[in-house]
Amino acid sequence: MKNAFFRVVLLGSMLAVPFHAATAHEMFLKMENYFMAPDTGVVLKLLNGTFDESLNAIARERMLDVSLVYNGQKTHPPLSAWHDSDNISFLTIETRSPGTYVAGVSLRQNMITLSAEDFAAYLEHDGILDTLAAFKAGGSPGDVRERYSKHVTIIFQVGNERSDDFSQALGYPIEIVLKDNPYGLMPGEGLDFQVLYEGKPVGNQLVYAGYQGFVGENEHEKHAVTLRTDENGMAGFVPEAKGIWYISLIHMKKIDDPDADYQSDWGTLTFEIR
Repeated sequence: MKNAFFRVVLLGSMLAVPFHAATAHEMFLKMENYFMAPDTGVVLKLLNGTFDESLNAIARERMLDVSLVYNGQKTHPPLSAWHDSDNISFLTIETRSPGTYVAGVSLRQNMITLSAEDFAAYLEHDGILDTLAAFKAGGSPGDVRERYSKHVTIIFQVGNERSDDFSQALGYPIEIVLKDNPYGLMPGEGLDFQVLYEGKPVGNQLVYAGYQGFVGENEHEKHAVTLRTDENGMAGFVPEAKGIWYISLIHMKKIDDPDADYQSDWGTLTFEIR
């Protein structure tokens, strides 16, 4: 691992809480195959729910940005390239020249209102532990209004020639930017990344990582590892299992706004480790 700062903690201490239907869900971009040939049709899946199941498709009017980055250029697939099926939104694109590609989707802000009890349960369920501690310390007000948005990226490899596009920020409010190309890692090597909020590093941010098929030591372990960024927004871990990995976070802050009490930006990144 190139950065000395990292911390990996098993999530056995996460407590089980009821899941409330009003709670916002995580969103992920996924693929069937993360290694593609040039000049090939590719289908990306946008899941809104968990890493394994989508509970609803995403309406096109909620998509603020859809981007594809390869060979140093950014393009924007048209909304006509999307279709929905079985609660999943699918994006069809064409690969071009070899390289490491990045695709991303950023959604417009939305609102939810929860009771104080449901808000606390939601924070605990989704691992927003810093906000939970501050919320409990501040007492129990009435209903809580949260303004939230989601921003997701995926990194995949086209052909054998890797490129630096994997480290390209897309300009989303919250971003997870890799410092190492996941398709160039050797077994046992670490993967470093930086968390940016509005383009600036985020220190002490809780970040989770896991992979498809992960089974914890008990039923309450949702992720394989948990991390905190350092003062430069940096963190890293060793992806010891092969497979489809994700990094996820929820950046939430209390705001002084007549229409909302909290604002959150949800970010995820997916890639494959071979």
